[in-house]
Amino acid sequence: MYDLCCQLPDLDIIEVGGATGTGSVSLAWALKDQEKQSKLIVVEKCEGGTRVDVGGYAENLELIQSHFSKFGVSEQIRLFPKELTFENGEEAISLIKTPKLAAFIHDADGRIDRDFYLFWPLLCEGGLIIIDDYANEANYQPISERHPLGGAKLILTYRLLNQIMEWGLFKPTLKIGKTIFGIKPRNADFSRFNLATCQNIVAEIESERREYLASRARAVSVI
Repeated sequence: MYDLCCQLPDLDIIEVGGATGTGSVSLAWALKDQEKQSKLIVVEKCEGGTRVDVGGYAENLELIQSHFSKFGVSEQIRLFPKELTFENGEEAISLIKTPKLAAFIHDADGRIDRDFYLFWPLLCEGGLIIIDDYANEANYQPISERHPLGGAKLILTYRLLNQIMEWGLFKPTLKIGKTIFGIKPRNADFSRFNLATCQNIVAEIESERREYLASRARAVSVI
């Protein structure tokens, strides 16, 4: 990510899902080393998922901010310490101070439909898109604070991004493990993006999860 960021135009970048800031620091180092004026907007909800191992909201917020300070990138970052939603997306967008985005990165809750809806139109042509947790895998389980998507994040990301690729809005360039890199294709038509279709995919996966858990419960009851 550092190398790719160094090659980007001097435009802001948005990262959804900063966690403890490891990837954020790498991206911000690239901005700093290249002496760019642009910033990295980090969207981080600071609670739930793996963050429960650290503590609650306050502890996670303090941790990510301390990492930015420790690694000398606080000046390169604007932090949006909230869970990103369709409703508050404009608040995150207000932190973008350049005419376009150079890149957006998703390493969060699998709701890449939300990110494409909010940020794809702002991305420059040929702009970088990085999506983590792209795999046709599911580990369905009850929803909990530790597993807010009930083990559906990977398959949700996989199916949504496949649909977005079918619409011609993401051109893959490289895949490393479960992280896929790509660009915004030139002359792509965003009118093809259909939020209702994405919502149907989300609903189908939730239905599959519920049916899987119900089938397991039935099997246990028989035993």
